[in-house]
Amino acid sequence: MRKLILVIGLLLGACAPVLEGGSNDNDRTDGGTQGEVLLTGAMVVSPDGKYALMQRNQTSVLVDIPGRTAVALAAQVDRWVFAKAAPAAVAVVGDDTVVSYALPAATERWRLPAGDKITMLRLSDDDATVAVASGAVLSLVDANTGARRADVTTDGTATELSFAAARGTAIATGTTRWPDHKPATQLLEVDLSTGATRETTIPNCAAPIAVMPDASRAFISPTFCEEGGEYTPQAGWTNPDPVSVVDLSSEGPRFRVNLPGFGPVALDEKGTRAVAYLDTQRMIPSMFDDPAKVPPASGPRYHIMRIDPATLAYDLTPIGDLLPRFAMTRDGKALLVDATVERVRGEASLKVNIDSSGKLRVSFKLFGSIDTLFGVFDLENATFTSITGPAASLDRFVQMGDCQRVFTLKNRSDGMGGDLYRIDVQARTTANLSLSLRDIGLLPDGATLLLRERLPAAKVQVGSRIDWYRRERYWLSLDGIKATWTLDYQDPTPFQSGPECKSYHDC
Repeated sequence: MRKLILVIGLLLGACAPVLEGGSNDNDRTDGGTQGEVLLTGAMVVSPDGKYALMQRNQTSVLVDIPGRTAVALAAQVDRWVFAKAAPAAVAVVGDDTVVSYALPAATERWRLPAGDKITMLRLSDDDATVAVASGAVLSLVDANTGARRADVTTDGTATELSFAAARGTAIATGTTRWPDHKPATQLLEVDLSTGATRETTIPNCAAPIAVMPDASRAFISPTFCEEGGEYTPQAGWTNPDPVSVVDLSSEGPRFRVNLPGFGPVALDEKGTRAVAYLDTQRMIPSMFDDPAKVPPASGPRYHIMRIDPATLAYDLTPIGDLLPRFAMTRDGKALLVDATVERVRGEASLKVNIDSSGKLRVSFKLFGSIDTLFGVFDLENATFTSITGPAASLDRFVQMGDCQRVFTLKNRSDGMGGDLYRIDVQARTTANLSLSLRDIGLLPDGATLLLRERLPAAKVQVGSRIDWYRRERYWLSLDGIKATWTLDYQDPTPFQSGPECKSYHDC
């Protein structure tokens, strides 16, 4: 459910990285989502831009960009996190063991069995602490030695975790419980040095945790929160997915209030603006601080909710009866609106509004405009302007440091990856660059794209036998058209033998 909002940043002012918000799983600007389960075809780029980890169906490949080499690791990894400053990484191997690697040789530094399936892997901002969730235990591990610093018992399984660097702690949520058919989720603050814990309970479901830059407050809001079983009208949960506000102080975390709306919450870098959303079909009027703010149920169903993180004051702007995908810009001044795909509330799937030829499949109004697929919503002035050009589905993307361009992939229906598009922010146009890729990344200079392209399988005859090997190309580019550097990689073992290649993905 956390993938309600697909984030793509459009830079309208000074560039700065977004801390939290939206579905950052789809934003490859900062190297991709590190620590999550690696899907075949995905890649993760190191913060210094020197390395990339390419996940393949049977192997994991480490690319040394300055060294221009690509080598398969000794074992395929399930999760991977690059250190921010040190030439090192931590990974999950075999789904129950944490392994630390020294780069660029990928030699093993230490190994730590977790004893159960690992469901979370994080590395603190200072590269000093590895946080590992396994069963009902959240372990803090010394990133240099692999020594367990502390084991913390959580309420169920730790489902989300964010670091509060200014406090030297980690903020985590446990598994949501439903006493009296109302949600209750443990929010745990863990001291990274000692493992000491303090906690509170939020009346909400677990969700991504957006922590203020000064670590004074956190926002937790799910996309959809609903009990799996039956509930009674007398005890039923009447506000399924609010925005929970938690204050962080010397006394520990304290639940402050639930605001109307749903998330995940997007928070700008400076912590001056937060954005959530409102569904009039799932709102409770008594939750509004001012009855005059309650939108009529007969009006547009969805609204953008602008929140002042300091005062918790908020206002609403109607979107329409369709819920498109949104993205906060890197400067926090605007949202990019993508109506090519919408979220159907309460369902795990997305609804596509265009066919394979780019034609509209449905007719709709978005901010009062008819059949507008792309646009920019100015968060400062609450105004919307459209973007013209071919419909580019925002499934994976990067935001360029020039504050003018976004490169995005549109998933192909044949399973061959995504087609590359460029969005020109200043001209408010899109362009199809006629290139199919498996994934896309951006180096920390904000100007150099790292592209992963599938190549036809290699046919190698050994005596009377014919073997087929999977191949792909990694290349750097400044514009998504011309390559400044390329590196071809071929798997060390064949994926099939025979006179013909039968895998349409690689032939």
